[in-house]
Amino acid sequence: MAIHDEERPDSADDDLEIEPWHQSDLLRDLAVLRSVSNAQRRGYKLEALLERMFRQAHYQVVHNPRMARPRQTDFAVISHSHRYLVEAKWERRPAGSKVVDAVRSRLGRLDGTVVALLFTMSGITEQAGEAIVGDRRDGLVLVFDEVDILRALRDPQELDRLLRLKHDELVVHGRVHRGEKEREAEKAARSSGKKAGKLPTSRYRLLNGSGNTVPWFYGAGGFSPGVFCLDLPDVDWVPAAGSGVCLDMPVTAWGQPDLLRLLEALNELGWMGERSQWSIQQHGRNWHGCGADGFAEALRNWEGRTSELEDPHHSEEFVYFEVCDGGFYTVSGSISADETRHVMRCNVSFQLIGIPLDPGSLQQLYRQFDVPSRGYFRPLVERSVTRERFDSRIPLQVLGYVIEPADQRWDGEDWVVGLLAVNPFYGTDLQPPDDLASDIDRTGVIVCNLRSYHPLSKPQERYELWSYERARTSDAHALRIVAEWWESEGGDEQRPAVGRGSGRPQATTPQAAPTA
Repeated sequence: MAIHDEERPDSADDDLEIEPWHQSDLLRDLAVLRSVSNAQRRGYKLEALLERMFRQAHYQVVHNPRMARPRQTDFAVISHSHRYLVEAKWERRPAGSKVVDAVRSRLGRLDGTVVALLFTMSGITEQAGEAIVGDRRDGLVLVFDEVDILRALRDPQELDRLLRLKHDELVVHGRVHRGEKEREAEKAARSSGKKAGKLPTSRYRLLNGSGNTVPWFYGAGGFSPGVFCLDLPDVDWVPAAGSGVCLDMPVTAWGQPDLLRLLEALNELGWMGERSQWSIQQHGRNWHGCGADGFAEALRNWEGRTSELEDPHHSEEFVYFEVCDGGFYTVSGSISADETRHVMRCNVSFQLIGIPLDPGSLQQLYRQFDVPSRGYFRPLVERSVTRERFDSRIPLQVLGYVIEPADQRWDGEDWVVGLLAVNPFYGTDLQPPDDLASDIDRTGVIVCNLRSYHPLSKPQERYELWSYERARTSDAHALRIVAEWWESEGGDEQRPAVGRGSGRPQATTPQAAPTA
């Protein structure tokens, strides 16, 4: 199988110091400190450097506070909801239990709401870690080792994430979080074959033109940021004035296992349902499906999906669409089409009615994903969803059906709720509407939602395009194309009366995946 000729991006560097996008003055000054031989002087300089770091992260810093008198404290840090006592060490040997006892003795003079932060370039001993965990009722001590310090100096905005992570690890899981061990765990996780947990199954079933159930549809196409959906909530359809908001979460995902764990985390936190849709794009072919479990299976089965392609690209693009409380979100990104399955980018993008009164559930996502940036709600400058009718009656060549199964309905009958059809604008002289051209000019098939559902047992002879709805997240397009069916009565075509259809669709060459 040949690979489309284009240079593959280098894999992520696992070296300790990762080059930032811009040179950090804090990292540069830390490099200068490494040449200072006097441990006490080096410690004082590190203390001053850490104070600058916290100020750049917008914390209030109090130098040499009197909070633990008569014991001296390097400095204190104040945020909107927490108070921290900070101790900085840079000695040749790891900090032992005596250092931890000295820090905790300072905490013993305080009211119990203050948390201690121990910054130590040489790390801590195992005995010190055991003391921190065993005596945590006497005061919390969060440890920042060299890896943590480098991360925070490179980007001070990382402090929020690291503080949350270390606090949760110590209080909830009873263990000391250390950057070096986390880095080793990340390497092990990326190299392990551990599978993600069970994901929600779609309430829909996909049938090809022969009536066989298939795991996903596919057809000719290329790279596109679009995903077809059967339901597209309008976040502006509310009585209140104003506009909706968007929120982006750029997620650090090194490989396919990380991407699958992201899906698992979304499910565990209640952000997944049974009505999701997804698409995967390659050079020459697109895949479209329903359900989070189907999306995960399609990612894992990349070799089987691409085995028939003569000239595949070195990477695949993907978009996952999900309806959620107050709006919808997309998960989009790029992943290599080789054994490494390296994820080049991954972003979770929300569009919501407004800023939630209680944003706790979204904050929990940030904590769970370890998003390496602060999140901001941004108001939409235009309507989220646009709707238009097709100007003319454009017939569709049906290739497959999206079915709502009998066990999901009160009447106990399978109903057709959507179609897979040949894209009438792809490779033909027929021109799509201007605002739709960029969304469907690179796909040979389209997935349509039916305006009027009908029983599977009563298929129709003629389906036509009716309308379309579009919404754009930061790096993906959600597209709901609506089709309508018509029936003949006395030689005249009439709008559908559900349940009165007759005849079967014309035989076509199925463009759907083979049965699993």
